[in-house]
Amino acid sequence: MTTDLTHIPTGFRVLARGIRGPEGPAIGPDGQLYLVSADDAAIIRVSKDGDTTLVAGTEGRPNGLAFNADGEMFVADAMLKAILHIDKNGTVKKFVGDYDGTAFGGPNDLCFLPNGDLLFTDPIRRPLPDPSISPVYRVTPGGKVSAFASELAYPNGISFSSDRKIVYVSESRAQRLVSFTIDTDYNVLDQALVRRFKEPGGPDGMAIDIDGNILQTLPGIRAIAYVSAGGDLLDLFHVPNWVPANLAFGGADMKSVYVCGTAQSAVYEFRHPVPGAPVL
Repeated sequence: MTTDLTHIPTGFRVLARGIRGPEGPAIGPDGQLYLVSADDAAIIRVSKDGDTTLVAGTEGRPNGLAFNADGEMFVADAMLKAILHIDKNGTVKKFVGDYDGTAFGGPNDLCFLPNGDLLFTDPIRRPLPDPSISPVYRVTPGGKVSAFASELAYPNGISFSSDRKIVYVSESRAQRLVSFTIDTDYNVLDQALVRRFKEPGGPDGMAIDIDGNILQTLPGIRAIAYVSAGGDLLDLFHVPNWVPANLAFGGADMKSVYVCGTAQSAVYEFRHPVPGAPVL
């Protein structure tokens, strides 16, 4: 007998189709949704009606995307092995590309700290079963790179807690969501395991609501886990064939969740009971 795992979240719909390798959703200073097409090396804006507009091209393989407090766009590009800055005219410039003269492995996801520093995951992209032990880096607004955390098994998604005290990182090849408690200067004080997922979950991107709970994508099982800050599983959403990779809160009330689904080259939307936490 086959068990039907379908559990569709409230208000689920397909927002846009035809975006090859959608990744890195983020809400821009104009309130609109931005994301990347990894396969087409494109930065795309998506309207509330699902209309898409090309914003810029990187000539690489963009993955994560984030805006700083000044509304400037930054993109993690795995093929170019760099963090890129993209201005309002679509001009692309390399922001940082190495740490102490050593090239990055392939930047993946990124988020900003309240002081303006940028954090990004940089997995060494080795084939399985290699755990791809890799670091998370920190970059000042002036471009100074330092190590934020190390010895992570393919660090992937990264986000900041609603109370501004914890950085979360998903370790795809360890099937773990881990937390880093930080001090007032945003240095790491402690590391802890939040939850270990069953294989082949492959935790990827995440988004955090104002209650401090986490929406964690598990593309390996075509699901999104809703997890408390303490690691309890609150809910588990399954939609056939969607393969969720990354997600972000948005909408006028910040209760809409935008999900990038790689298998169907689509962006999905559903409603969450509480708003998403501010990302800055």
